[in-house]
Amino acid sequence: MKVNKNLQDAIINLNSLSIPRTEIVIGRIFSKPGQLYKDLFTEDEIKKFQNNLNISEQQLANIVNAFTFVLMHVVAERNLSQVEEVLAQNGMSQDHIEVFRQQWIQYGNEYSIRIREKPIAVQDVLHSFNWKISLQVDESRLPQKNVANFMNVDGKIEDANDLYSHDARNPATTFVFETKPSGENNKVDKFSIKFQKAQVQDLFEQLESIQESLDKLI
Repeated sequence: MKVNKNLQDAIINLNSLSIPRTEIVIGRIFSKPGQLYKDLFTEDEIKKFQNNLNISEQQLANIVNAFTFVLMHVVAERNLSQVEEVLAQNGMSQDHIEVFRQQWIQYGNEYSIRIREKPIAVQDVLHSFNWKISLQVDESRLPQKNVANFMNVDGKIEDANDLYSHDARNPATTFVFETKPSGENNKVDKFSIKFQKAQVQDLFEQLESIQESLDKLI
């Protein structure tokens, strides 16, 4: 399981809560798989976290998101002990890990069933997706077949660049992706990935292997 700063911050904030409070937070996450923090806690409860426990609304949201991710990982991999080791290595106290373990023992099977039946609620949903391909012939160099034509009288090649020619059979392919999360104010993000011909071929072969594996699961 990969650990990022959000999970590390969530561990710090959860450690600051008493064990009874931790049982409430983790219990709510188990009770409603994949839900946002606003669906797990009332407005009054959120204010109490802020005023009495110094846990901001953003920190509470991060706790819910981070440990929802942890639970999804446990459901997918069935490796609770390994996850506990990762949590401990990143500073989660043994008492808080024990809360997590006991909640899993009590509600883990039910959570696993419900998480597979219910779509995950996320804050940003992909609204649109577009892509295009550009072939850059200027980067499509292939070795020349007749090397002898580029040798001087001494049998040496003066310019190594002469050994290659631009060839449309070997284009550098650039995929440009445009993504836009749902919401009126969300902007379109663009990113590009450049492949050589052999890399494109390898990519599609891997996609075919993934598709075959998915077909076997259905």
